[in-house]
Amino acid sequence: MARWFLCLCVVAVSTSCIPLSFAPNIKTDKVKIAKRFKRDLPKRYGFIFEDPKEADEFYSFINTKYQLPGIERKIPLWVNKKPLVMNIYERRRTTSTLNFVPILIDAALSDEDSGVPGFFNSFYTTRNEKWFIIITLTDLNGQDALMPDYKEQNANLAFLRNLQKEYLNTANYMEAYFRTKK
Repeated sequence: MARWFLCLCVVAVSTSCIPLSFAPNIKTDKVKIAKRFKRDLPKRYGFIFEDPKEADEFYSFINTKYQLPGIERKIPLWVNKKPLVMNIYERRRTTSTLNFVPILIDAALSDEDSGVPGFFNSFYTTRNEKWFIIITLTDLNGQDALMPDYKEQNANLAFLRNLQKEYLNTANYMEAYFRTKK
């Protein structure tokens, strides 16, 4: 019985992989403290969503929509007739796994006398990247406009969700500019 259990453990370990890091799965959006999402971000609440488009596309969308000269930080805007400052951050998170099968095959096939490297070195780990957009909103008094106890938080979240939806559904960003002018 112990021998079967040992064989089962060896097979399970040799055919599996160990996750080293995880990228979060965010279906639509998430509001959480940005610093908990990525350490280099400010300690403010952030509106976070996955960006399926190319790098810097969201910056291009915002700059085209609001006719800005390439601004990425401290973007002034009005939500429900209240002035706010929007900061945008684009960050990458990866999922990394350690794969045992290529390591075991290389260990079985390697000949230490010949000095031949393993055939499957590039398959030891697997990395998948996801890009995320993190938006923070601040009012003119410096208060975090996405805090749960901020009185206009629901209106701000509705604005950001509409902005996200417009970004994901727009291919030509000049359309967004013309929609703003109506």
